[in-house]
Amino acid sequence: MEGTMQAFVVDAEWAPKAGYTLTERERRDKRAFRSDMVYRNLKTGLKQAPIPAIGPDDVLIRVGACGVCGSDLHALRADDGGYSKYAAHLRLPVITGHEYSGEIVEVGKNVTGLRVGDLVAAEQIRWCGRCRSCRTGMFNQCEELEEAGLSCDGGFAEYALLPAKYCCVINRLANKLGDKMAALEAGALAEPTAVAYSGMQINGGGVKPGANVAVFGTGPIGLAAVALARAFGAATIFAFGTNPARDGLAAAMGADVVANPNDLLAQGSSAGALVLEKTDGIGAGMIVEATGNFSSVYPEIIKCVGNGARVIQLGVGATPAMFNAMPVLRKNVHIIGSLGHAGSDIFPSVLRMMEAGGLDMRKMVTGRYRLDDAPAGIAASGDRTKGHGKILISQHY
Repeated sequence: MEGTMQAFVVDAEWAPKAGYTLTERERRDKRAFRSDMVYRNLKTGLKQAPIPAIGPDDVLIRVGACGVCGSDLHALRADDGGYSKYAAHLRLPVITGHEYSGEIVEVGKNVTGLRVGDLVAAEQIRWCGRCRSCRTGMFNQCEELEEAGLSCDGGFAEYALLPAKYCCVINRLANKLGDKMAALEAGALAEPTAVAYSGMQINGGGVKPGANVAVFGTGPIGLAAVALARAFGAATIFAFGTNPARDGLAAAMGADVVANPNDLLAQGSSAGALVLEKTDGIGAGMIVEATGNFSSVYPEIIKCVGNGARVIQLGVGATPAMFNAMPVLRKNVHIIGSLGHAGSDIFPSVLRMMEAGGLDMRKMVTGRYRLDDAPAGIAASGDRTKGHGKILISQHY
């Protein structure tokens, strides 16, 4: 398919900070693994871009829906020195948006099992399958990792090029929901849900049915963790966030106790104390950190750990954390970092849970914007006064 399309593009000046040592891959590819140390003077906006040319192992999709992520917001914001606030992987210029779904409109000559008209959810993590990490099954640690919408083009566009191996067909989900657009929205929500699933169920060993779960952070990843904890059979689920406008969303996703840690401190209590109080001193068997605000959150996490608890680190941040390590030793606590969602049948499992009716992530959608109004949708997602859960952008709205 030839021609041009509308797309939301971010670009910036390549200007590594003094003292920042570039890796060989960063120098070779002009990419940044700490974009806050490299990219300056951001330029963002809607542009006309070429419709991607399909390769033999690719499919071209007409994008159905794409979610706005906190990573997008950080990547598009600048600090006082003009550098991106995103402390992770970027390669610019790029079409942003990494939580997306669509309908296949063209199929490469080597592609089997996919056809024009199929609805698909797109996996964001693009692993090579050749490096040492991939060959040991550590796909999220791929040494040649690409990330759609961050280091290669993503879904804030009319069309997106997608290697076939990162496609998950959602035709049955559309049949279950009885609505094509509902399935495309659910498919776009699979990516943030898969991030939480990977941390909790794969790397974290799973939620023990009947265990108490505490989730710190009520953004989309935290809300997904709440919903998954409920689906996995948790007993009491705590959700701690500092945006009161999201309290209702946390409850709707399945939280039993929703509280603001700052309010608790003003009342002479704390998040950790509340968990112990409501669980008769047992504490939480799993704690999910989904804020990235390590210095504020970890002292409270350590207060509420139960024996053998697993702390799942999902939030991305660059600030150090100091906390009392003795409870970690005494209670045999595991602190587990989890990044991405590739491998282990994670994406398909999330989609099957949606298809079976055990998971409805559309409850956290609080805004829908047309593609030609993408800048407004992205801005709205970052407006804390609105308390948005997930904003979706689509040319179909």
